[in-house]
Amino acid sequence: MKTLPLLVFIALISSAVLTSLGSCHVQARNIDNDVQSALSQTLAERPSYVVDADTIRVYRSYIVTAEVRDTASISVKTIRQGERDVAVFEADAGYSFLTLWGLSDQRPAGTLAVLAILWAIGCYWYRRRHPEVCMVVANGSHIAFGGLFYVPEESAFHTDSGTELHLTPMQQQLMEMFFRSPSHTLSKQDICNTLWPKKPDANDTLYTLIRRLKPVIEEHSQLKIESDRGRSYRLTDK
Repeated sequence: MKTLPLLVFIALISSAVLTSLGSCHVQARNIDNDVQSALSQTLAERPSYVVDADTIRVYRSYIVTAEVRDTASISVKTIRQGERDVAVFEADAGYSFLTLWGLSDQRPAGTLAVLAILWAIGCYWYRRRHPEVCMVVANGSHIAFGGLFYVPEESAFHTDSGTELHLTPMQQQLMEMFFRSPSHTLSKQDICNTLWPKKPDANDTLYTLIRRLKPVIEEHSQLKIESDRGRSYRLTDK
């Protein structure tokens, strides 16, 4: 599921590129038909094997696509047919790719490109609002989130580089609670009841634990601990 957003984005971008190239191909065929028709009309009006300025002027006047009139040209080549050589006229629109791209209908491709951008923005927004989707369980061997990997079998946290993160026993327990929570959010009461079940008021102890844990987590990962008005704590992306 983690790769699905990326696959959708790649599919949209690929579709946009292919649609754009397809539109260019259709427009290129239309232009080629246009100049070929102009050549046929020119030869009907001026049946000569000599291409001069007047021939080019007449030829360009028959071209419907205004953007290629100034670049269109006629060439003459000799081909062998049986026992004799034959002069053949060829029409060339002489356009650039930018001209072709500008003349083609790029609206479908543009729509797909906009959808790809909106999809990417939406995925980023959702990831920020729901960081739990970044948690991935790989073969039940570890839990990854924000650049940290928790290996339950070892009861250890590792960084992206594979280095083990050294935590105090209390810090270790608290981080395990954060990683096992689907939303990575813990209430103060739940933390105190779990870590200090026999202590009547552990608020100050919890505050000290959080204060000392924050720089360790921020230094070795892309995570940070946020407080929700003193009622709960949340492990989230920076």
